[in-house]
Amino acid sequence: MKINSNTKISDIIKENEGAIDTIATINKHFKKLKNPILRKVLAPRVTIADAAKIGGVTTELLLDRLSSIGFEIANDTNEKLQNHSTEEENHFKEKEIVEFDARPELEKGVDPFKSIMRELKSLPDGKVLKIINTFEPLPLIKILSEKGYAYKVERENGLVYTYFTKINEGISSDLPQEIIEDNPELFDKLVKRFEDKLKEVDVRQLEMPLPMVTILQEIETLNTDEALFVHHKRIPQFLLSELEQRGYNLVGKKLDEANTKLIIYKK
Repeated sequence: MKINSNTKISDIIKENEGAIDTIATINKHFKKLKNPILRKVLAPRVTIADAAKIGGVTTELLLDRLSSIGFEIANDTNEKLQNHSTEEENHFKEKEIVEFDARPELEKGVDPFKSIMRELKSLPDGKVLKIINTFEPLPLIKILSEKGYAYKVERENGLVYTYFTKINEGISSDLPQEIIEDNPELFDKLVKRFEDKLKEVDVRQLEMPLPMVTILQEIETLNTDEALFVHHKRIPQFLLSELEQRGYNLVGKKLDEANTKLIIYKK
């Protein structure tokens, strides 16, 4: 199989399942591919170039490891990768950085979505927002990439630094609004509506991004007349767009700052 930086990880695994072990040996970040839930949800979306960013390695290293188990590398890949890397770095070169540390809000059980959107909306043209966290915010990266933002990810001493800067004014700059789906009255009605057709899952003790990945995995197993009952710490704002794309509704009932119940069902 011939591959390049745009080849999806899912296609590589489909061609050779042994690629999972090969990629996982590069560093600890790639060991997530050994988790079948993470692999099923993330691999179809992640390209080799994306995976390299997630793992904090060069795309060339990832391609080289895959070539060692029989994959053929496209002849023009290295030149394109070098040009792409230079162009990407130029988006951030010599720009002033504004920092936002998402860890305090997450430690309190608060979704930092609203704060991040506020920081982006007040970010002056030509500046970079640096988000400090302990994991890579894949849903946020996906949303902002579609809104004309460039991004890069760096890792150091157990922390993840994600940088965003606006580069494409031709794309709608309207940032997503916070969507509050806390509706106790409707939630109770839905519990009665689905009664014994509720599947239940508790994601409160899972580390990010496992809560979102687990929920997306669970809804794939739902019958059309079933709903998913989720025990969560909060109403996950970044999950809503993923559910919308799949044709699902979400309604929440917040009990306290660390305990929210969700009902997810087909529209």
